[in-house]
Amino acid sequence: MKIKAIALACSAFGVFASGHVAAQTPAPFSTPELKVILSGATAPDNFLVQIATGLFEAGFHRFQDNNGTAANFGDDGRGYNAFYGRVKNDATVPATLRGRTVLFVKRSRGGSVWGVNPVARASRIETLDITSTTCVLEATIYRCSVKGLDPGLAGFANPALNLGEVSDFGVSDVEPAMFKGPFNVEFGVSQLAAAEVARLEVKPVNALSMGIVATNSVPADTWLSRSAYGAMLSGTYQDWSQVDPSIGSGNTQVVVCRRVQGSGTQTSYNWFFNNFPCQSDFGGTVPPSRMTDSASGITGGTGTQADPFTIDPTAGFTVVENSGSGNVRDCLRSAQNNLDHNFRGDDGNWYRVQFSNSTEPFRAIGTLSGDSASSANPSQNGWSFRYLDGAGVFNINNSTLAGGPGTGMAPSKANMIDGKYDFMVELTMQYRKVPAVNEQGDNVAALSGLKLAFVNEFIKRAGDPAFNASPWVAALPPTFDPTSSPNVAKGTRFGNTCSPMQMLF
Repeated sequence: MKIKAIALACSAFGVFASGHVAAQTPAPFSTPELKVILSGATAPDNFLVQIATGLFEAGFHRFQDNNGTAANFGDDGRGYNAFYGRVKNDATVPATLRGRTVLFVKRSRGGSVWGVNPVARASRIETLDITSTTCVLEATIYRCSVKGLDPGLAGFANPALNLGEVSDFGVSDVEPAMFKGPFNVEFGVSQLAAAEVARLEVKPVNALSMGIVATNSVPADTWLSRSAYGAMLSGTYQDWSQVDPSIGSGNTQVVVCRRVQGSGTQTSYNWFFNNFPCQSDFGGTVPPSRMTDSASGITGGTGTQADPFTIDPTAGFTVVENSGSGNVRDCLRSAQNNLDHNFRGDDGNWYRVQFSNSTEPFRAIGTLSGDSASSANPSQNGWSFRYLDGAGVFNINNSTLAGGPGTGMAPSKANMIDGKYDFMVELTMQYRKVPAVNEQGDNVAALSGLKLAFVNEFIKRAGDPAFNASPWVAALPPTFDPTSSPNVAKGTRFGNTCSPMQMLF
């Protein structure tokens, strides 16, 4: 049942006031001493709670976006997560931060480039609107609306209309230099100039595995080579019979559940399968397919949330551009289970892919990093990670074969650490080291003081082997020694995705 946040906040504070927690936990909508905004890649989202738990005293508050559907809690948190509490007063955190009340906001909507371009330009962008009148408490988490405008949308540069906020630092699946036009830049803006890139202090954090995925209607013994997967991503193969001649019934058309331009995950796939932007004079690129390449095109609607643009996947080859990894997972699940897939595009319009137009499951592939393995239960979600250059279903969480012959290279942590599975990227975090004047006319200072202390602590924790215990990440050498921890990779590209992997141990 929904409870208005302001009423519950008051009652909760009254309960806390009689015990120890009152001295440690601020009321959910009180003014923090420090507010820090991180924007960009979804990859760190799975260990945000772990880092927050390590930084904050017990009882901190959590907030998520309501995805524009206040009555539906099942789709919340796709774009934003936030934590508000009191920093622990002990030796595990820097002395300047101990006991401070901090509101930490993470924007994931749009993906990695939102941790690069708007950070360098100090742009106001859409953010979570955390107030007692815009948030509702549901199952221990406040679900809130959003505020502000993103680049490319009408009124973005008008400070009176754009009530968004400026990110303090950003995170991206790959280094800022990878976000180049025309395939790796967010909607409505241009790539950073060299002088804008120079504003950023860039720090490599960890190694992150990417994966190839398919819905359960793609047989577990279907051989998925790098070339065939890339051909589907690029639209050269538009029917599954071109990949596996045994697939000749039902919906044989290829469905691609990809990310929007500017996503770090999408940028990683554009590098690995399309050679962009790493091309040389002797080798070009193959453009990745866009939503506009879908066979049906737009079949109806006006693009509003109430009347979204519609796409008919029964017409043939279909490409769906999703804002976040959660939306990609929704797309895969919907394709498998014939559920309509509703989402907001990076152009601000709403779309509906009408998978319900068929009673047969659709065979889809996607663009996802290994961190989505926490949701990759084939029996519940309709899709799974697959072996690269082979056949089989792989369970990343426990590193086991889950179906099929298990040939090729598994996206396991052991293979990633040993350099055998090289579809991996190096996540970076970056912040402004010089002032910048943004499009709204704000003169935004370089990161400093308490904010810089908090950001550096967050980056340190994100890169530490202790925070890289998950099966899809690893700390980086030579900063850390793989002989001293099972969570450290033996090789690195030294923060240059276009460089070959160099084994150091």
